[in-house]
Amino acid sequence: MPLLLLLALAYFPLFWQLASFPVQQWDESRTALDALGMLVHHDWLVARYEGQPDLWNCKPPLWLWTLASSIRLLGPTELGLRLPAAITSLATVGLVYYAAARWLRSQVAGLLAGLVLLTAPGYVSFHVARTADFDAFLTLWTTAGALSWVAYLRTGRARWAWATGVGFTLAVLTKGIAGAMFGPGLLLAAWLTGSLHRLRKPAPWLAAGLVVLGAAAWYAVREAAAPGYLEAVWQYEVGGPSMQELEGNDGPFAFYLSLLANWQFGVWLLPALLGAGLGWGQPTGTTGWWLGRALSAIIGSFLLAISLAETKLVWYDAPAFPLLALLVAAGVVQVFRLLQPGIARPVPYAGRVAGVLALAAFPYLNQVQYLRQLSKYRFDNHQLVYGHHLRQQWQQHPELWTYTLGTDGSFNDAPLFYQMAAQYQQGHTVARRAAWQAAESGPGEVVVACGQKATLAWQSAFQTETLVQSDSCQTLRLGARR
Repeated sequence: MPLLLLLALAYFPLFWQLASFPVQQWDESRTALDALGMLVHHDWLVARYEGQPDLWNCKPPLWLWTLASSIRLLGPTELGLRLPAAITSLATVGLVYYAAARWLRSQVAGLLAGLVLLTAPGYVSFHVARTADFDAFLTLWTTAGALSWVAYLRTGRARWAWATGVGFTLAVLTKGIAGAMFGPGLLLAAWLTGSLHRLRKPAPWLAAGLVVLGAAAWYAVREAAAPGYLEAVWQYEVGGPSMQELEGNDGPFAFYLSLLANWQFGVWLLPALLGAGLGWGQPTGTTGWWLGRALSAIIGSFLLAISLAETKLVWYDAPAFPLLALLVAAGVVQVFRLLQPGIARPVPYAGRVAGVLALAAFPYLNQVQYLRQLSKYRFDNHQLVYGHHLRQQWQQHPELWTYTLGTDGSFNDAPLFYQMAAQYQQGHTVARRAAWQAAESGPGEVVVACGQKATLAWQSAFQTETLVQSDSCQTLRLGARR
C-alpha cells in the first residue's frame, strides 16, 4: 500500500503540466538540440550544434542517446524531451523508497523518504526533475552507486561492489567528472564505518576499474571521431569549472549550504541533520549507525567538493537530495522508536501512514502550488514560445511549408530548437534571421516573429499581413517594402 500511495502522489510533482512549458533557454534547449541533432545528422557519437561538433556541451552521450530515442518515439516536443527525466526521477523515488523500507525495516519509512524527495524544491525543479537536462539521470546513477557501496561495506558481498561500479560507470557516461564526485565520500564512508578491510578484496578495485575503463573508452572513441574534444572537456568540464568561474557563475563557499537551508531542502534540513546526528550515537552496527555515518560522509564530502570549485550553479548539488531524504527518514524513525516505549498504546499501521502523510502535507501542497504558479509565467520570455505558435500555424495553415523564424537577436537556443524540430517533424524549410537582418527578407516571404522587438523589425521594414496570431507571436506575410 505505501508504495502504491507514493507512486500516485508522485504524479503531481513529476508529471503534472510537464509539457505545458516551452523548452527552456538554460540549458534545456542546448541539450535538446544535441539530442535532436543526433537524429538529423545520423551521428550518435558527435553531438552537433548548427552542424558543427558541440564543444561547449561536451558531456558523454548516455543521456543524449536516451533523449534521442524518446524524440524518435514521441517527436521533438516538450513531452518527448521531458518524459525521460520524469520517469528517471520516479525511478529514483522508487530506489529511495526501497532503500529506506529495507534498511529501516518499515514501508512507512520508505513512504516518508520518497515523499521527502518529491517535496524537495531543489530536486523537483527546472534543470533536474522537470526538464530534459542531465541532472535527473545523473542523480539516479549516483544514488544507485552510493547505496550499493553502503550495502557492500555492510555485507562484503562482491555483487554490491560490482553494482557500485555499474552505477558510477553510468553516472560518468551521463555527465563526465560530475559522475565521479562521490568518490572521496565512498572512501571516507569506508573509514568512518570501520570497513577499510573491505578494500582488501579485489571486487571494489575491479569495479573501480570498470568505471575508469568505461570513461577511457568513451573519451578515446570520441576524440578519434572529432579531435579537440578532450581539450574542450578540460576547459568546460574539469579544469575550467574547478579552478575559475565560468560565464559569471561564481559564489561564496557557503553557496550550496545557503541554498539547502533557504530553499532547496529548507523544511527537511533539520530532520536530515537529526538523522545524521542520531545515527552517530546509535549502537555500532545498527541500521541508524550505518546510515548516519556512511551517508553523512558521502553527502558531506560531495558538498565540500562542489563548494571548493570556483564555478557554482544551483543544480550541481542535485545528487545529494536522495541521500538527504534517506537521512530524514532515518531521523524520524529513530525518534519515533525512542518515544514508542513511553506511548500507552502502540500506534497502528494506518496511524503511522496517516502521520507520514500529515508530516509531508504542507511541503507537498507547497510544491504543487509552486508548479501551478510557474504556469503563469510560461510565456513571459517571448523567444521561448515559437513552438507553441508553430503548432497553431500548422493547424490553421498546413499549406505553409517554407517560412523564416524572425528572432529578436538575443542569444537563445530555443528558437533554433523549434526550427530544427519543424524541419525534422514536418519536413518544412525554415530559415532564421535576427531582427537586425529583417531588411534581408523580401516581399512575399512568410516570417514568424515572437515578441515586440522581433515583430516590429519586420513590420517597420515591410507592409505585412497577419496570417496567424497567438500570445506575442505573429505569422506575417511580407508585402512591399516601406
